[in-house]
Amino acid sequence: MKSALLTYNMGADWDLDTLLEKCATLGFEGVEFRTDREHAHGVEVEMAQAARDEVRRKCEAAGVAIAGLSSGCAYDAVDPEELEANVQRTRDHLDLCADLGAGGVKVFGNKLHVSEGIPAEETVAQIGESLGGLSEYGAERGVQVRFEMHGDFTSPEVCNEIMERAGDGEGICLIYNCNNAYDVDDSGSMEASYRAVAQGVGHVHTHDLADPGFPYLELVRLLVADGFDGWCSAELQDSADRERVLQYYVALWRAYVTIAGGE
Repeated sequence: MKSALLTYNMGADWDLDTLLEKCATLGFEGVEFRTDREHAHGVEVEMAQAARDEVRRKCEAAGVAIAGLSSGCAYDAVDPEELEANVQRTRDHLDLCADLGAGGVKVFGNKLHVSEGIPAEETVAQIGESLGGLSEYGAERGVQVRFEMHGDFTSPEVCNEIMERAGDGEGICLIYNCNNAYDVDDSGSMEASYRAVAQGVGHVHTHDLADPGFPYLELVRLLVADGFDGWCSAELQDSADRERVLQYYVALWRAYVTIAGGE
């Protein structure tokens, strides 16, 4: 089980060299690059091959693995042309992922469009079918498409149906996205929500480890018990005191892993 920094908010304006130096110094084993937002690291599908090779070289030299790419690609669009554009952009991300030696690409659903007259089941089927083709595309390149539990697609039941429609295979997994509004039951436990999807989870997005509303230690214990060896990426709100916040995050994460009996 490895820890990475996701550049969605925290570190979005750090250039690649600074980002890698911070990850290495502060104790993150990897980085998950948020794409499609013109972040300072510059990792985007528009990069030429020489630039891709340079990013991979710099990451290897810094000892910071590329845990994955976090794209803005979604498959809930009502417009067929918009849907196909997102599917094609995902293929481009999977190509970039393979060139960088990264593990996979984060994608998501987003919204159900019931208010627009679209049955929920139709959108669920559309997402699952889109993911099925992308899973095969990724598997051929040795990378994964990773579907994040996000937006209107957070319930285990819906996510399991999407995964079933997408088909089993090495080219697809779920991202368990820690969300205290949906995952935690009345007793304060998240075990039921995790267990319901655990068979498909290949990546995890964590947030504030000190949030009293989400039992992160319980999550880590469950992951350790399952022998989870994937990435847990820190998706954190930005701070005026970034280094201090990241130091606390890494220290708390390591403490949880140690308490849970992990390595």
